[in-house]
Order: sequence, then C-alpha cells, then structure tokens
Amino acid sequence: MNSQLQSLIELQSIDNEVADLERGKAAIPKQIESGKAGVNEKQSRLKEAEDNLLELQKKRKALEMDVASENDLIAKSKTKLSLVKTNKEYSAILAEVDTLKEKILALEDQELELMEVLEKKEKELPLIKASCKEQEERFNAYRLKKEAESERTEKELEVIRPKRFQVANSLEVKLLDHYTKVSKAREGLAVVGIHGNTCQGCLQQLLPQQVIDVKGGETINCCEQCSRVLYWKETNESAVPK
Repeated sequence: MNSQLQSLIELQSIDNEVADLERGKAAIPKQIESGKAGVNEKQSRLKEAEDNLLELQKKRKALEMDVASENDLIAKSKTKLSLVKTNKEYSAILAEVDTLKEKILALEDQELELMEVLEKKEKELPLIKASCKEQEERFNAYRLKKEAESERTEKELEVIRPKRFQVANSLEVKLLDHYTKVSKAREGLAVVGIHGNTCQGCLQQLLPQQVIDVKGGETINCCEQCSRVLYWKETNESAVPK
C-alpha cells in the first residue's frame, strides 16, 4: 500500500480516537452537574422541611404566649371581683372571664393540633437529613470517579497527541491540507474505506475503474461526491456521517 495512504489511514484512526476521548472528557463536567442536581434537590427538600419546622415552632410559641396573655387577663378580672359593688358589675366580670376561658380553650385546641403536626415533622426531619447525606456521599464518590476519569483521559491524550503530530508530519503538505479541509467539512471523517463499490462516507457508488485503483492501494483516490480519501477494506466498519 502507498505509504502516504497508510499515513492518512493511521491519521484518521488517531483522530477518531482523539475525538472520542475529547468528547468523553468534555461530557464529564455536564455529567457531574447532572449528578449534583440530585443533591440540590435533596438539600432543597431538607431546607424546606427545616424552615417548615421552624415556622411551626414559632406558631406554637405564639399560641403559648397568647394563652398566657389570656390567663393574665383572667387573673386581673378575678382581682376585680373583690372590688365590685353591684351584682351587675359582678355578672359582667364573670361573663368576661367565661369569654376569656372559651378563647383559651380554642387556643389550646389549636396548640394541640399544631403539636401533632409538629411531632410528625420532627420525626420526618432525621430521615430527610439521612437521605440528603446519603445522596451527598453518593455524589461525592461519583464526582471523584469522574474527575479521575478526566485525568486519565487527559493522560491518554498527552500520549496520543505527539503520535498524531508525528504521523501528520510524515504526510505531504498537499495531502495534509486536503485531509484537514475535508475533515473540517465532514465532521472529522476524511478517510473512509469502500465496501464493494460504495464509498462508506457518503454511500455513493464509485466508478469501476476507481474501485480497481482503490483496491490496488498504490495511489491516493478521493470520492468525487464527498472528497474523502478512499481505501479498500473487506468489511464495513467505517462510521457513516450524518
């Protein structure tokens, strides 16, 4: 096979590998961010539960203060009983006390209902905290794994890039320029095999003489439809571009 054609095939193989590695590495930050979304959701739920619990505790405290205030009013009203001079005044104070007692009962009922809700929320909170912590631990392990994967990928690229440079430099300038131009125009695929009489880049049929020339492997042949460099291969393994 023509040595320049061999270099082109090798360069395409290296570029395919580089592209795969770079795509994988580029996807890692988004993968980490996606994993973090689960943590954010758990943390948001935990904060909501804590805020809700705090609000319920404030309401209970307010109800306790209201009850205490009403009891103070009852105590003051009862003090007045010893000072009244008429039955009318006495009855009015008793009626006032009864009204305050009814109000206290209503407040205490509210407080009991609130305490039931509060107790339920207090029992739920440790479970929510544990779930949040578990999610954070899973994410941290996942993030470390992905960061290590990114580092390994970069090390692989550091090994491949000099090899790519060496192979590219072995090509004639005209061929390298053609390869670079077609690669940019064809989503990174500038060298493809043929299967039968078909270009595996654009799937267009080739002329019989060109198929013979490609099979011979002694000259550089390009597809007239997509301009990709062609070589003969027994099986269809080349990726088909969009």
